[in-house]
Amino acid sequence: MRKKIICLVFLTLLIIPLMLILARTDEINQYFKRGVEYTNQEKYDKAIKEFTQVITNDKDYANAYLGLGIVYVHKKMNREAIELLKKAIELDPKENMAYFMLARVYEKLEEDKNAIQLWEKFLTLKPEEKYVQMAEKHLKRLRAKK
Repeated sequence: MRKKIICLVFLTLLIIPLMLILARTDEINQYFKRGVEYTNQEKYDKAIKEFTQVITNDKDYANAYLGLGIVYVHKKMNREAIELLKKAIELDPKENMAYFMLARVYEKLEEDKNAIQLWEKFLTLKPEEKYVQMAEKHLKRLRAKK
């Protein structure tokens, strides 16, 4: 009987922290989800708050940096967007939309060399066909400027 009690106490001590971690992860995911929803609704200031909450709670959440970068692109805060999109790439080098958005920002800023490099990298990551066509169109136009 005593072994059973010790075993139950031990299991409880293992399960409680796991449940807390899962609850925390769910909370962070809810912040992220709301950030995406606010972005889609063009409620950028609210989106910024949600994505910032994600990053505050999980500094390695690459998609939160991507989401925040996209919001800053919409707000025409390109320099801020660049830093966030670079961080998203640093955390998740295979996240093709970070390259896509960063290439567009550099293109807007007429930093053609950077834009070309990012479009080329984007294409190596096997994006969806509709994005391939867009990237190729941008590359063609940028290369024609040379």
